[in-house]
Amino acid sequence: MSRLRPYLSFWTVCLVAIVADVATKLLVVRKFPLRFLNDWVYNPSSEPDRSPIMLFDRLWLVHVGNKGAAWGLGAEHDVRPFLIFLALAVVALIWRWRQPLLRELQGGQLAFGLFVGGTLGNVRDRLFGDHVIDFIDVHLPYYRFPAFNVADSCICVGVGLYIIMSYRHDRRRREAIISQGGEDSPPAA
Repeated sequence: MSRLRPYLSFWTVCLVAIVADVATKLLVVRKFPLRFLNDWVYNPSSEPDRSPIMLFDRLWLVHVGNKGAAWGLGAEHDVRPFLIFLALAVVALIWRWRQPLLRELQGGQLAFGLFVGGTLGNVRDRLFGDHVIDFIDVHLPYYRFPAFNVADSCICVGVGLYIIMSYRHDRRRREAIISQGGEDSPPAA
């Protein structure tokens, strides 16, 4: 337990992401009819009692099955084994280099907990079903964004946080070098 204590935030965030993803997907499976990403066209007269729910003008809840990767890439082929392997390989690499990544970045445990939790949420769908369950449908002006889920959101937020934190970390490191009179200082005018 003492070895896992430094990663308590990571494990907590990861577990919360997985539970939130699974719970929302189970609710969607019970409440909405399944349509696959490549052939899904919303027709309000098809099943009026179980049609998508419009939360706002541009935000709907649906039940879309995605057999491919992001935006349905590769959905016409059986890419599940490849996507499962790729996701688990990325998680393994993150775990392998977790100490320097999490130690250097303040908030790194939050970012990686979200990323790993989201990744494992989608891997769970691919292991126990033939598709990933997507249900958040955003209609932008002149563009309908592909449906996504809580796991996808966790992955994107985790990666975004990591990029922002990395940028800030590098900027602080450069500023410290400059303040110490290091080689990276700008030339004097």
